[in-house]
Amino acid sequence: MRAPRNLDLSGIFLRTAIAMVLIVVATAAFVTEVVSKQALEFQKSIEHKLVLRGADAVALSFNTALTREWDSLHAVAKSIGSASQEDMNKFMDAVAQTGGQVAWAGFASLDGTIKSGSNRLQEGTNISAKQWFRDGLRRPSIETITEAGTVENERTGELERYLNLSTPVIGPHGQTMGVLVYRLRIEWVRSFLLKASSDLGVDVVIQDVNGDFVIDTRHTVKPIPENLTASASLRSNSSGAFHLVGDTNGDTYAYAPNFVWKSLPAFGWRVFAVLRQDNMSNDLPVLTEVTLSTVAVAALGMLIVTLVFLKLLLRPVERLAKTAESIANGNRVFPEETTSSREAASLSSALAIIQSRLMPLPSDTHSKEAH
Repeated sequence: MRAPRNLDLSGIFLRTAIAMVLIVVATAAFVTEVVSKQALEFQKSIEHKLVLRGADAVALSFNTALTREWDSLHAVAKSIGSASQEDMNKFMDAVAQTGGQVAWAGFASLDGTIKSGSNRLQEGTNISAKQWFRDGLRRPSIETITEAGTVENERTGELERYLNLSTPVIGPHGQTMGVLVYRLRIEWVRSFLLKASSDLGVDVVIQDVNGDFVIDTRHTVKPIPENLTASASLRSNSSGAFHLVGDTNGDTYAYAPNFVWKSLPAFGWRVFAVLRQDNMSNDLPVLTEVTLSTVAVAALGMLIVTLVFLKLLLRPVERLAKTAESIANGNRVFPEETTSSREAASLSSALAIIQSRLMPLPSDTHSKEAH
C-alpha cells in the first residue's frame, strides 16, 4: 500500500506573506524607477524650453535697445546733413547726454578728420585708419572694439570696451559728406543684459570673432565647452536647436544663432544662453519626492491590508490542515468548525464528517470487548 505524502501546510501564511512582500517591493521599485525617469526627462524638457524662451526674451530686449540707438544714429545723420557747425555741435552734445549709453558721438569729414564731437572732444583728430570710419563711408555698420581708451579717461589711460555704430552722412544734394559715429559703452550693454538675464533666469555669454569674451553675465566665468563653440563656429542657422545640453559641469547651454536681428548689421558676435541653476524652481524635485513618498505609503498600506487579509483567510486553513494531519496519523481529534470563509467552512465540515465516520460507534466497541 502506498504511503500518503505528508504535505506541510503549516507555513502557508509565511510563504504567502514573503511572496506578497517581494511582489509589492518589486512593484514599488518599478514604479519608482518609471516615475524618476519620467521626472528627469520632464525636467530636461522644461530646462530646454526655459533656456530657449529666456534667450528669445533677452534677445528681444537687447535688439529693442540696440535698435533704438541705431534708429537714433540714422535720425541724427539725416538731421546734420544740412546743419551748421553750431547745430551739429548741439546734436553731438545732446546724444552724449541721453541715458549714458553713448560714451561719445562724432562727425568725421571725408578726409577722416573729426569736425564735431561731444563736448568738443577729439575734434581735429584724424581717424581715417579706423575700421568704423572706412566701413561707415560705404554703408551703416557696427564694429566691436574690445578694449580702448575712453574719451573721458584718455589722460589716465584707463580702458573701456565699446561698440562703434557708424553710418554715412548724406548732404542736401545727395552727396556723402562724412561719417557719423555713436560709441556705445559695452558696460551699458552688459548692465542691460545682466538685468534682463536676472529677470528671466538665463545668463548670456557673448564672444567676438576671435573667441574672446565680450560680455558674460554669469557669476562665475568659465570656458564655454569646446563642442558647443565648435558648433557655433559652423554658423548654424537652426533656430532653437540645441548644440549642447547638460554639460559635465551640470549647466544647460544653447547656442543662439539668431540672437541679433537681421535688421541690424552683423558684427561677429556669438551668443550663448546658459540656464541659471540658482534660479531654477525646486517644485519638480519636491513633486517627485511627494510622488515617490505616496507610492511608498500606498505600497506599505496595500502590503499591510493584504497580510491582514491573508492572516484572517489562511489561519483557519492552517489550523484545519494541522487537524487533518492529526486525523491522518490516527489521532481522534475532532476538527473545530470555522466560518472564516465558505471554503474553510466546507473544509471543516468535511473533516468533521470524515472524523465521525472514522471513529467507531459505542455498540461496536462493546461487542469487540465482549469477544
